[in-house]
Amino acid sequence: MEGISMQKAPVSQERKESKKTSFEKLNEVMARMSREVNSMVKEQYDMEALVDDAGRIRAELYAKEEGGIYEGAEVADDQEIVDGLDRHNSSADDPRVQEFYKKEYGADGTAEGTLAKYRERKEAAKSNQAEVAITALLHKMLKERFLVVRASTFDDYKHGMDNLILDRETGAVICAFDEVIRNEGDAGKTPVKLEKIKKAALKGGNEAKYGIALKDDTLVRSRLRNVPVFYLSLESKDLNALTNDLTNGFDSDATALEQALFAHLVNSIKEQKDILEKLPLPQVMKNKLSAFEESLGVLEGVASN
Repeated sequence: MEGISMQKAPVSQERKESKKTSFEKLNEVMARMSREVNSMVKEQYDMEALVDDAGRIRAELYAKEEGGIYEGAEVADDQEIVDGLDRHNSSADDPRVQEFYKKEYGADGTAEGTLAKYRERKEAAKSNQAEVAITALLHKMLKERFLVVRASTFDDYKHGMDNLILDRETGAVICAFDEVIRNEGDAGKTPVKLEKIKKAALKGGNEAKYGIALKDDTLVRSRLRNVPVFYLSLESKDLNALTNDLTNGFDSDATALEQALFAHLVNSIKEQKDILEKLPLPQVMKNKLSAFEESLGVLEGVASN
């Protein structure tokens, strides 16, 4: 009688995929999106490496030494601000925190190792996953006309921006989104977010130090001012399903869920725009919202297809 083989059967690719976490799946989706964005801006505008693998604008390439618009020391100072905020918020220099991160999360027990693990866990948070999922959805639905990118980490921290969306037909940056996870118990947060965008509009909009613009039909790195801000929400119950749809059909036609969620986002933008236009806004913001009307019409057209 032959012995029973104990060799494990090979794990199928499908099973490997099913074992991936939502965070891992979204990282892969965002890496694919980033490659598409960088390829497009290189081909159409001869711009190198606009975004990193996480879809964020690469602030370091805004240094004059890299062909950018700022002195290298200024860009380095901005990165120090980002690092300082992360170090402060993580308490990475505290030996007790270092020991905790080493025990609970496998950090190496150093300040730098603790900081790295803190950033890793922050990226994996549900709120960040929502931002990534919405970014990928917007790119998928709008890439024929709009350029969708995540804001630089500096602009995220300093100006509260998650995304920049550039209308490649008109050259206008139509809005910067601040995304939030919405659960049943989070209903009270909506008025807070609405007040935040009202306040920004009354002050003349938001700013992106590391922005993008069209100049003479060429994409350039540029500081942006007076950017209208809208917030978008994604319900927690939809996050996993959207993640799976994006993972399995990033290059395919939109699924029913993707279409429905996109339509919800567009309707939310329209409602917020209507609210903002009733406020005593500075003329520059009135002009920005008026210029946004054409782009909104395009968004509504995509949402209705």
